[in-house]
Amino acid sequence: MLTSRSPRANLWLGAAFALLLLAGSGLAWLLARQGAGSRLKVVLIGPVATEGSGLESAQSRAVVALVQDQLELHGRFAITSLTQLPADLTPVCGQARTLLIQLDLRRVGEDLDLSYRHAWSQQLAPGIAVPWQTHKAAPLAPARAFDAFLGTFPRKIQPAGVDLLPTSAAVFWNLVQAGAWRLQNQRLDEAMKLAEQATRQEPRCASAWILLGNLRYRALLNNPAAFRQDQADAEACLQRGLLLAPDHPRGAFLLSLLKADSGNQQEALDLLLRARRRQPHNPTLLTGIAYAARGAGLLPLARRAMDLRDELSFAQVQPQAVDITCLYTGEIPRFEASLQEQPGHLRSTSGVLPFYRGYLALTRGDQALAQREFRAASELAHGYPNIMRLSEIYDLILEGRKEEAWQKLREYDQERIGMREPDGEFTIRLAEAYALMGDRASAMEMAGRAFARGFGCTVWYERSPMLEPLRSLPKWKALMQHLQERQALMEERFPVGLLEVN
Repeated sequence: MLTSRSPRANLWLGAAFALLLLAGSGLAWLLARQGAGSRLKVVLIGPVATEGSGLESAQSRAVVALVQDQLELHGRFAITSLTQLPADLTPVCGQARTLLIQLDLRRVGEDLDLSYRHAWSQQLAPGIAVPWQTHKAAPLAPARAFDAFLGTFPRKIQPAGVDLLPTSAAVFWNLVQAGAWRLQNQRLDEAMKLAEQATRQEPRCASAWILLGNLRYRALLNNPAAFRQDQADAEACLQRGLLLAPDHPRGAFLLSLLKADSGNQQEALDLLLRARRRQPHNPTLLTGIAYAARGAGLLPLARRAMDLRDELSFAQVQPQAVDITCLYTGEIPRFEASLQEQPGHLRSTSGVLPFYRGYLALTRGDQALAQREFRAASELAHGYPNIMRLSEIYDLILEGRKEEAWQKLREYDQERIGMREPDGEFTIRLAEAYALMGDRASAMEMAGRAFARGFGCTVWYERSPMLEPLRSLPKWKALMQHLQERQALMEERFPVGLLEVN
């Protein structure tokens, strides 16, 4: 039997209904934001190499890097970038808010065909083919092709109002070529000329400035005798790019590496923490924090950054960096896991992976394995020249040719004196090489220079088995005191809690 309600009851009922609608809409907004907003994880997979694509594999990777920049800046997604579809997608299966994107790139004259296919991780299951949905695009001018890609992306993207790409197709393809040559030492000068030309032709293109800064930074790593003006030029390019695109994660990451390698971990961490407040779900920024923090001896901060990074990415599928922090903390299995090869990736072409596999074997006393890895690193076609030279020196030491190794190390050492001496962490490796050869005086001097150049990881000075011969020297105690004092100041300025964002 129906009964009539009083006006007051109707009023209360209406208010309750309105609150229910408000709560429901709030919940819907929250779920939509979690699904479509900055917390979305994207596994970005490079294209399958085909002869008809009109692109070399290095050029394809350069285009993929530009796609990643777009998704990070405009979508604020957490990107894991892969060079190929993994054989085992088990770590991705069933993950919440995770999207797989495999690109299908073709160059058609001056146009770009930016087709792709996507699948949601909830649809994946081990042993079952990926249920791809294909998005076939028409060849368009590159800037328009990127706009179309963002417009059809499976989650809505609000463009950030920043010019990442050049408007000219010719300039775009020059940037792609410069990016492709970045990892080829013999083409690095040509790459810089192309990027410099792009910044003159389109000075408001943030990607051109950031790539030019990246190339100049690579040149600095290749040439330890570079003057400080070269360092300033690289920094100015990256700063210009970040002025045009303030939230650009790759730009902030590269600038932080440049500062950390120059011994200024404090500025590097300040820069990265500011960027992280704007891009809290970006794995690349956390990799930069881990790098700068370990160099400053802030191992708990570095470890927390690595854990947060791995929550946002898929380290089981693609390690994001060589986790040297875990070597310093004694977490050897995790350090070893970060040394797996990834075809075509910078980690596999620079010489860093075989060098650190050799270095780990050396700390374990396995000289035969260490020598094989050092020799492999020294013979890479496009490795970092400093890694290749140091690997050759370690190889000679382990072969018993210590006099020849000493001469090469002294020659390399002299090249660095009075010039820009990058990377205090690399300098401690030179100290360890001197110590292995029995030259304790040179090793002690080099350890002091590593400290002066910013490497402040007190734990590794204490634990490195190669530095054991120095620990009885009078100068060693003074060095350790300086290390502990500086590290205490950095720990006070950068507590681990700074990484926790709302």
